Amino acid sequence: MTAPRNEPTKEQRDGQLEEQMVSRSPRSLALRLIKAVIGMVVIVGLYLTAQNAIGQWQQEQTRFEAEVAAIDAQLQVESDPQKQQELLESRQSLGRQMPRMRNLRWDLIGVASLLYALGLVPSGLLLRSAVQALGQSVSAGTAVAAQLLGHAGKYVPGKAMVIILRAGAMSREGVTPLNATVSVFLETFLMMAVGSAVAAAVVIWLPVPRWVGALSFAAALLASLPTLPPILRIVSKRVSRSEDLLRQSHINWRLFFAGWGWSLLSWLLIGASFAALISAIPSATPLPPPLQLFAIATAAISLGVVAGFASLIPGGAGVRELVLTSILGATTGPVHGLLAAILARVVFLAVESILAAGAWWWLRLRSPAA
Repeated sequence: MTAPRNEPTKEQRDGQLEEQMVSRSPRSLALRLIKAVIGMVVIVGLYLTAQNAIGQWQQEQTRFEAEVAAIDAQLQVESDPQKQQELLESRQSLGRQMPRMRNLRWDLIGVASLLYALGLVPSGLLLRSAVQALGQSVSAGTAVAAQLLGHAGKYVPGKAMVIILRAGAMSREGVTPLNATVSVFLETFLMMAVGSAVAAAVVIWLPVPRWVGALSFAAALLASLPTLPPILRIVSKRVSRSEDLLRQSHINWRLFFAGWGWSLLSWLLIGASFAALISAIPSATPLPPPLQLFAIATAAISLGVVAGFASLIPGGAGVRELVLTSILGATTGPVHGLLAAILARVVFLAVESILAAGAWWWLRLRSPAA
């Protein structure tokens, strides 16, 4: 006969369970607190950015209304029929350009939103390629979700929140924090390099201020050279400070072509989205032909985003609008360019927020206990 096993009593089982709960509760509470703080910081950043963009739009609307009021005052005292007609034409032109909701082409804004949403997906696939190049793996769905979730962190001071959000999402599939951090760096680095190159290729042919052309050329040169695999390995070594990680990595021409391919596709879709937004705003002067407008819009938005990213200002606020207005001002007019820049800020922020919320929800469904 085998000796009977000493089964724990109910009191002992309850005591063991209580000990486990006590030992786990501080860590669980700390994780929940950290997640709550991250969520609050991100929400505040998104709110402040949205409030700033809407405030800019309202300022432009107030300025237009003041100009219309000034024309109305001149009409009341003007007796010359010819001058009255000129004033009426100016008033009608301002009325068509006034940044009011009813004057916008909402069908084009819908198209722009869809194109921008599609334009964010290739970067997620590039992030997956970067993870694989560093010796680990992550599913395409999780990589794309991590990429989309990270966009919410752009509106928090600094860039650390982007890495935290994306690394946290990919950790669900075992990607280590170091691997995730370097992967996010590689994806961002390649994306910004290609954006600079695209901008330089187009801006050099546009009648823009010299400083814009010089900035785009310098940015393209400085950002493109380090994407070559031999140099990229050196840069990655400095970022990771880990010899073991680099020994297991495959930072080669495959990653180089994946980076340029996915990034180029992303910038072309984002450029098409911005072109649709430019067309959605009524203009007193004819816009360039579609292909030319697409090229201008792609160059403007890529250089604007790169400059905003380099500024380290949350979401590149102000910097992106300055670059966009400077480039578009030469073709669509400074007022129309500024309105397009503000509209892009509002629409892109809305799309990023919706996709980030959707990515968070999808990740939660896949890991209910997380």
